[in-house]
Amino acid sequence: MPTDWVILHGGALGDLVLTMQLALRLPGIEAGGTLHLVSRTDPGDLSACRPRIVRESSDTCGLHWLFADLDSAAPRRLHELVRGAHVLNALTGPNTTVHRRLTSLGPRSLYSFDPRPQSASQRHITEQWITQLECQGLLIPKCVHQRPHQRGIAIPGAWRERGRRLFDPLVDASALQPPHNASAGLPYDAKAGDRLDPVLIHPGSGGRAKCWALRCFIEVARHVTATGQPVAFLVGPAELDNWPPSDLTALEAVAPLIRQPSPDDLVALLSAARAFIGNDAGPTHLAAILGTFTVALFGPTSPAVWRPLGPNVQVLAGNPAVAPDTWGLCPRVVAATVSGGVGSAVQAAENDADR
Repeated sequence: MPTDWVILHGGALGDLVLTMQLALRLPGIEAGGTLHLVSRTDPGDLSACRPRIVRESSDTCGLHWLFADLDSAAPRRLHELVRGAHVLNALTGPNTTVHRRLTSLGPRSLYSFDPRPQSASQRHITEQWITQLECQGLLIPKCVHQRPHQRGIAIPGAWRERGRRLFDPLVDASALQPPHNASAGLPYDAKAGDRLDPVLIHPGSGGRAKCWALRCFIEVARHVTATGQPVAFLVGPAELDNWPPSDLTALEAVAPLIRQPSPDDLVALLSAARAFIGNDAGPTHLAAILGTFTVALFGPTSPAVWRPLGPNVQVLAGNPAVAPDTWGLCPRVVAATVSGGVGSAVQAAENDADR
């Protein structure tokens, strides 16, 4: 039976997407329920996806009231959302003022979890959250619980077409079509005349320590383009605000650079990309949940805890203690992983279509 849920969230994009991954396993969502997402971070318009995800700003909903010191009436919109609804609170644990204030708004059911990871645990963060929820009586259906890595959001074809239109001015049109005599040389199953959408590379992250060396990303781009696949770089506000202009110039010398797309454009670009390469960062998690073949590079953070979840994800983990700059990861191997993974993802999609 379809069941709608209200999700309350206060973190950045990566944590938000992992919370969405958790929400995909909630009772009634797989049967056609809607996720009403209240967050400060905008993941883009996902209202036409399956499952349907409708987002409202935490500011316009008055989410700050949950943390206010003074007693006052709840904001009208927040009361409307919570009253009579199934609510998942990803802001704080159950024994908190926030949980008690939400209870006072009359939800049909309310489950809360502390989003912070347990310091000694190497279980994936979503499994840590599920343990907290199960202690409150929320049982995740086992048929869903046992295959979290396969779950994602189904994107309508119109979003991919929008992403392709965004890519078109950036990439030479001749690069979008493999030569008729080059199909056999490509490291994936591309047919003559097929469109080769770009491999999208995001070399940044909210924390610079989580960023693989920029020169390594540039080398990966060169290896990928050498196989006949177009490449585009993506940078967001963290990179534009904190990186020296010379870093951006170095990227632009190798491939087109997409600067700070809107949340809606980011969804479109990620869904249209042939593959995505990135650090442990928000766009990497978003690409994974959208079903794009994603190569996630991990250095100082643990992939066991923070790996992106999605149907087509490959994690490559290095060790900063061995090589602080490169983490011991080889750009040629990363490029080969992209090429090989795209072929596998394309074949899997064709097999699904045949069934």
